[in-house]
Amino acid sequence: EMELEVAGRHALLFDDDATAAFVNSSDALVDWNSLLIDRYDVRHLLSTLPPPRRRRNPQAQSPPPVSSIESELDRERYLYLPPPSDEHGKLSLLV
Repeated sequence: EMELEVAGRHALLFDDDATAAFVNSSDALVDWNSLLIDRYDVRHLLSTLPPPRRRRNPQAQSPPPVSSIESELDRERYLYLPPPSDEHGKLSLLV
């Protein structure tokens, strides 16, 4: 079972209904390489479309075993943590 907590706050962006209607309309979008994007879209920084990504062939390479992935994730997860110790200063190992 997974628990999910969502917290939010009400924010008033526009007091003006006309401005809110404009921002939510297609008139507020700008043309970029024959695509309509928001004026704050990061693609404005690109002069041209990036080349398409080559997809890897899923049959060419099988995924590593789950235990290998989990052990690698655990190694990265705890890499910079100090080793656990008990009250007497001796190292104790988690099994």
